[in-house]
Amino acid sequence: WTGTVVCGACGSIFKRKKCRESAYWTCRLHDKTPDKCQITQIPESEFEHAFLRLYYKLRRHGMPVLSQLLTDLQTAQNGKLLWIVELNKQIADIVRQERLLAELKQQGLVDPDIYITRSNTLAEQLRTAKLEKERFLESEEDQTIQQTQVLLEILETGPEFLEAFDEELFSELVAKIIVENNECLRFRLINGLELTEPIERTVR
Repeated sequence: WTGTVVCGACGSIFKRKKCRESAYWTCRLHDKTPDKCQITQIPESEFEHAFLRLYYKLRRHGMPVLSQLLTDLQTAQNGKLLWIVELNKQIADIVRQERLLAELKQQGLVDPDIYITRSNTLAEQLRTAKLEKERFLESEEDQTIQQTQVLLEILETGPEFLEAFDEELFSELVAKIIVENNECLRFRLINGLELTEPIERTVR
Protein backbone atom coordinates (compact mmCIF):
# COMPACT_ATOMS: atom_id res chain seq x y z
CA TRP A 1 0.00 0.00 0.00
CA THR A 2 3.03 2.32 0.05
CA GLY A 3 1.95 5.66 -1.43
CA THR A 4 -1.71 4.60 -1.32
CA VAL A 5 -2.55 5.83 2.20
CA VAL A 6 -2.59 9.63 2.49
CA CYS A 7 -3.24 11.90 5.48
CA GLY A 8 -6.30 14.07 4.89
CA ALA A 9 -5.17 16.54 7.57
CA CYS A 10 -1.62 17.37 6.46
CA GLY A 11 -1.22 15.63 3.08
CA SER A 12 1.64 13.39 4.19
CA ILE A 13 1.97 9.80 3.00
CA PHE A 14 1.39 7.12 5.64
CA LYS A 15 4.12 4.57 6.32
CA ARG A 16 3.82 1.02 7.61
CA LYS A 17 5.30 0.00 10.96
CA LYS A 18 5.54 -3.41 12.55
CA CYS A 19 5.10 -3.82 16.29
CA ARG A 20 5.43 -7.39 17.55
CA GLU A 21 2.81 -9.33 15.56
CA SER A 22 0.78 -6.29 14.46
CA ALA A 23 1.21 -3.80 11.61
CA TYR A 24 0.25 -0.13 11.88
CA TRP A 25 0.05 2.78 9.46
CA THR A 26 1.23 6.14 10.67
CA CYS A 27 1.30 9.65 9.20
CA ARG A 28 4.94 10.62 8.52
CA LEU A 29 4.45 14.17 9.87
CA HIS A 30 2.69 12.94 13.03
CA ASP A 31 5.48 10.38 13.46
CA LYS A 32 8.17 13.11 13.36
CA THR A 33 6.32 15.93 15.17
CA PRO A 34 3.05 14.74 16.78
CA ASP A 35 1.88 18.31 17.56
CA LYS A 36 1.84 19.22 13.81
CA CYS A 37 -0.67 16.53 12.80
CA GLN A 38 -3.37 15.10 15.06
CA ILE A 39 -3.97 11.86 13.13
CA THR A 40 -2.66 8.97 15.19
CA GLN A 41 -1.45 5.58 13.96
CA ILE A 42 -4.08 3.14 12.71
CA PRO A 43 -3.83 -0.65 12.90
CA GLU A 44 -3.62 -2.27 9.44
CA SER A 45 -6.52 -4.52 10.44
CA GLU A 46 -8.80 -1.42 10.65
CA PHE A 47 -8.10 -0.61 6.98
CA GLU A 48 -8.80 -4.23 6.08
CA HIS A 49 -12.09 -4.32 8.02
CA ALA A 50 -13.18 -1.00 6.48
CA PHE A 51 -12.45 -2.41 3.00
CA LEU A 52 -14.49 -5.55 3.75
CA ARG A 53 -17.47 -3.34 4.75
CA LEU A 54 -16.97 -1.14 1.68
CA TYR A 55 -16.85 -4.18 -0.63
CA TYR A 56 -20.02 -5.61 0.91
CA LYS A 57 -21.89 -2.30 0.38
CA LEU A 58 -20.60 -1.97 -3.20
CA ARG A 59 -21.55 -5.58 -4.01
CA ARG A 60 -25.01 -5.29 -2.40
CA HIS A 61 -26.04 -1.71 -3.26
CA GLY A 62 -23.33 -0.11 -5.41
CA MET A 63 -23.87 -1.75 -8.79
CA PRO A 64 -27.10 0.13 -9.70
CA VAL A 65 -25.37 3.41 -8.73
CA LEU A 66 -22.30 2.56 -10.85
CA SER A 67 -24.51 1.47 -13.77
CA GLN A 68 -26.35 4.80 -13.63
CA LEU A 69 -23.04 6.68 -13.42
CA LEU A 70 -21.81 4.77 -16.48
CA THR A 71 -24.98 5.66 -18.43
CA ASP A 72 -24.66 9.34 -17.46
CA LEU A 73 -20.98 9.41 -18.48
CA GLN A 74 -21.73 7.76 -21.83
CA THR A 75 -24.57 10.25 -22.50
CA ALA A 76 -22.23 13.14 -21.70
CA GLN A 77 -19.56 11.67 -24.00
CA ASN A 78 -22.07 11.32 -26.85
CA GLY A 79 -23.00 14.97 -26.33
CA LYS A 80 -19.30 15.91 -26.59
CA LEU A 81 -18.91 13.91 -29.81
CA LEU A 82 -21.89 15.70 -31.38
CA TRP A 83 -20.37 19.05 -30.37
CA ILE A 84 -17.02 18.07 -31.95
CA VAL A 85 -18.84 17.27 -35.22
CA GLU A 86 -20.50 20.70 -35.01
CA LEU A 87 -17.13 22.40 -34.37
CA ASN A 88 -15.61 20.61 -37.40
CA LYS A 89 -18.44 22.04 -39.52
CA GLN A 90 -17.79 25.54 -38.10
CA ILE A 91 -14.04 25.25 -38.84
CA ALA A 92 -14.69 24.08 -42.42
CA ASP A 93 -17.15 26.95 -42.95
CA ILE A 94 -14.67 29.58 -41.66
CA VAL A 95 -11.90 28.15 -43.89
CA ARG A 96 -14.29 28.37 -46.89
CA GLN A 97 -15.08 32.00 -46.06
CA GLU A 98 -11.35 32.79 -45.79
CA ARG A 99 -10.70 31.28 -49.24
CA LEU A 100 -13.60 33.18 -50.79
CA LEU A 101 -12.39 36.44 -49.22
CA ALA A 102 -8.85 35.85 -50.56
CA GLU A 103 -10.23 35.19 -54.07
CA LEU A 104 -12.35 38.37 -53.97
CA LYS A 105 -9.28 40.36 -52.89
CA GLN A 106 -7.19 38.91 -55.74
CA GLN A 107 -9.87 39.94 -58.21
CA GLY A 108 -9.96 43.45 -56.69
CA LEU A 109 -13.63 43.04 -55.74
CA VAL A 110 -13.21 43.89 -52.06
CA ASP A 111 -11.98 47.07 -50.36
CA PRO A 112 -8.55 46.52 -48.63
CA ASP A 113 -9.85 47.91 -45.28
CA ILE A 114 -12.91 45.64 -45.38
CA TYR A 115 -10.65 42.70 -46.33
CA ILE A 116 -8.32 43.30 -43.33
CA THR A 117 -11.23 43.69 -40.88
CA ARG A 118 -13.08 40.61 -42.18
CA SER A 119 -9.89 38.55 -42.40
CA ASN A 120 -8.99 39.36 -38.76
CA THR A 121 -12.53 38.45 -37.62
CA LEU A 122 -12.40 35.10 -39.44
CA ALA A 123 -8.90 34.35 -38.08
CA GLU A 124 -10.16 35.00 -34.52
CA GLN A 125 -13.26 32.81 -35.07
CA LEU A 126 -11.06 30.02 -36.44
CA ARG A 127 -8.65 30.23 -33.48
CA THR A 128 -11.57 30.10 -31.00
CA ALA A 129 -13.20 27.10 -32.75
CA LYS A 130 -9.89 25.19 -32.88
CA LEU A 131 -9.19 25.86 -29.18
CA GLU A 132 -12.70 24.71 -28.27
CA LYS A 133 -12.22 21.52 -30.31
CA GLU A 134 -8.84 20.90 -28.64
CA ARG A 135 -10.45 21.28 -25.20
CA PHE A 136 -13.16 18.74 -26.06
CA LEU A 137 -10.63 16.29 -27.53
CA GLU A 138 -8.49 16.51 -24.39
CA SER A 139 -11.49 15.75 -22.19
CA GLU A 140 -12.27 12.81 -24.51
CA GLU A 141 -9.17 11.09 -23.14
CA ASP A 142 -10.87 10.82 -19.74
CA GLN A 143 -10.60 7.23 -18.53
CA THR A 144 -13.59 7.41 -16.15
CA ILE A 145 -15.98 5.48 -18.44
CA GLN A 146 -13.52 2.63 -18.99
CA GLN A 147 -12.59 2.49 -15.27
CA THR A 148 -16.27 2.47 -14.22
CA GLN A 149 -16.89 -0.46 -16.61
CA VAL A 150 -13.91 -2.29 -15.08
CA LEU A 151 -15.29 -1.65 -11.56
CA LEU A 152 -18.68 -3.06 -12.51
CA GLU A 153 -17.11 -6.16 -14.09
CA ILE A 154 -14.98 -6.80 -10.97
CA LEU A 155 -18.02 -6.48 -8.69
CA GLU A 156 -20.26 -8.61 -10.95
CA THR A 157 -17.73 -11.45 -11.09
CA GLY A 158 -16.51 -11.05 -7.50
CA PRO A 159 -17.76 -13.02 -4.50
CA GLU A 160 -21.02 -12.00 -2.75
CA PHE A 161 -19.20 -11.63 0.54
CA LEU A 162 -15.54 -11.50 1.54
CA GLU A 163 -14.65 -13.73 4.47
CA ALA A 164 -11.19 -12.19 4.76
CA PHE A 165 -9.21 -9.28 3.29
CA ASP A 166 -8.32 -9.86 -0.36
CA GLU A 167 -5.15 -7.97 -1.37
CA GLU A 168 -5.70 -8.52 -5.11
CA LEU A 169 -9.32 -7.36 -5.06
CA PHE A 170 -8.31 -4.33 -2.97
CA SER A 171 -5.67 -3.23 -5.51
CA GLU A 172 -8.12 -3.76 -8.41
CA LEU A 173 -10.81 -1.56 -6.83
CA VAL A 174 -9.00 1.07 -4.73
CA ALA A 175 -6.65 3.78 -6.03
CA LYS A 176 -6.09 5.64 -2.74
CA ILE A 177 -7.13 5.79 0.91
CA ILE A 178 -7.41 9.23 2.50
CA VAL A 179 -7.40 9.20 6.31
CA GLU A 180 -9.91 12.01 6.94
CA ASN A 181 -9.43 12.00 10.73
CA ASN A 182 -9.04 9.49 13.55
CA GLU A 183 -12.58 8.20 12.97
CA CYS A 184 -13.00 8.13 9.19
CA LEU A 185 -11.38 6.73 6.03
CA ARG A 186 -12.17 7.88 2.47
CA PHE A 187 -11.62 5.25 -0.23
CA ARG A 188 -10.98 6.60 -3.74
CA LEU A 189 -11.96 3.92 -6.24
CA ILE A 190 -10.13 3.46 -9.56
CA ASN A 191 -12.75 5.57 -11.41
CA GLY A 192 -12.35 8.52 -9.00
CA LEU A 193 -15.53 7.83 -7.00
CA GLU A 194 -14.94 8.41 -3.27
CA LEU A 195 -16.72 6.60 -0.43
CA THR A 196 -16.21 6.96 3.32
CA GLU A 197 -16.04 4.27 5.98
CA PRO A 198 -15.75 4.76 9.73
CA ILE A 199 -12.67 3.49 11.57
CA GLU A 200 -14.10 1.07 14.09
CA ARG A 201 -11.15 0.93 16.44
CA THR A 202 -11.27 -1.99 18.80
CA VAL A 203 -8.69 -0.38 21.09
CA ARG A 204 -8.19 3.39 21.36
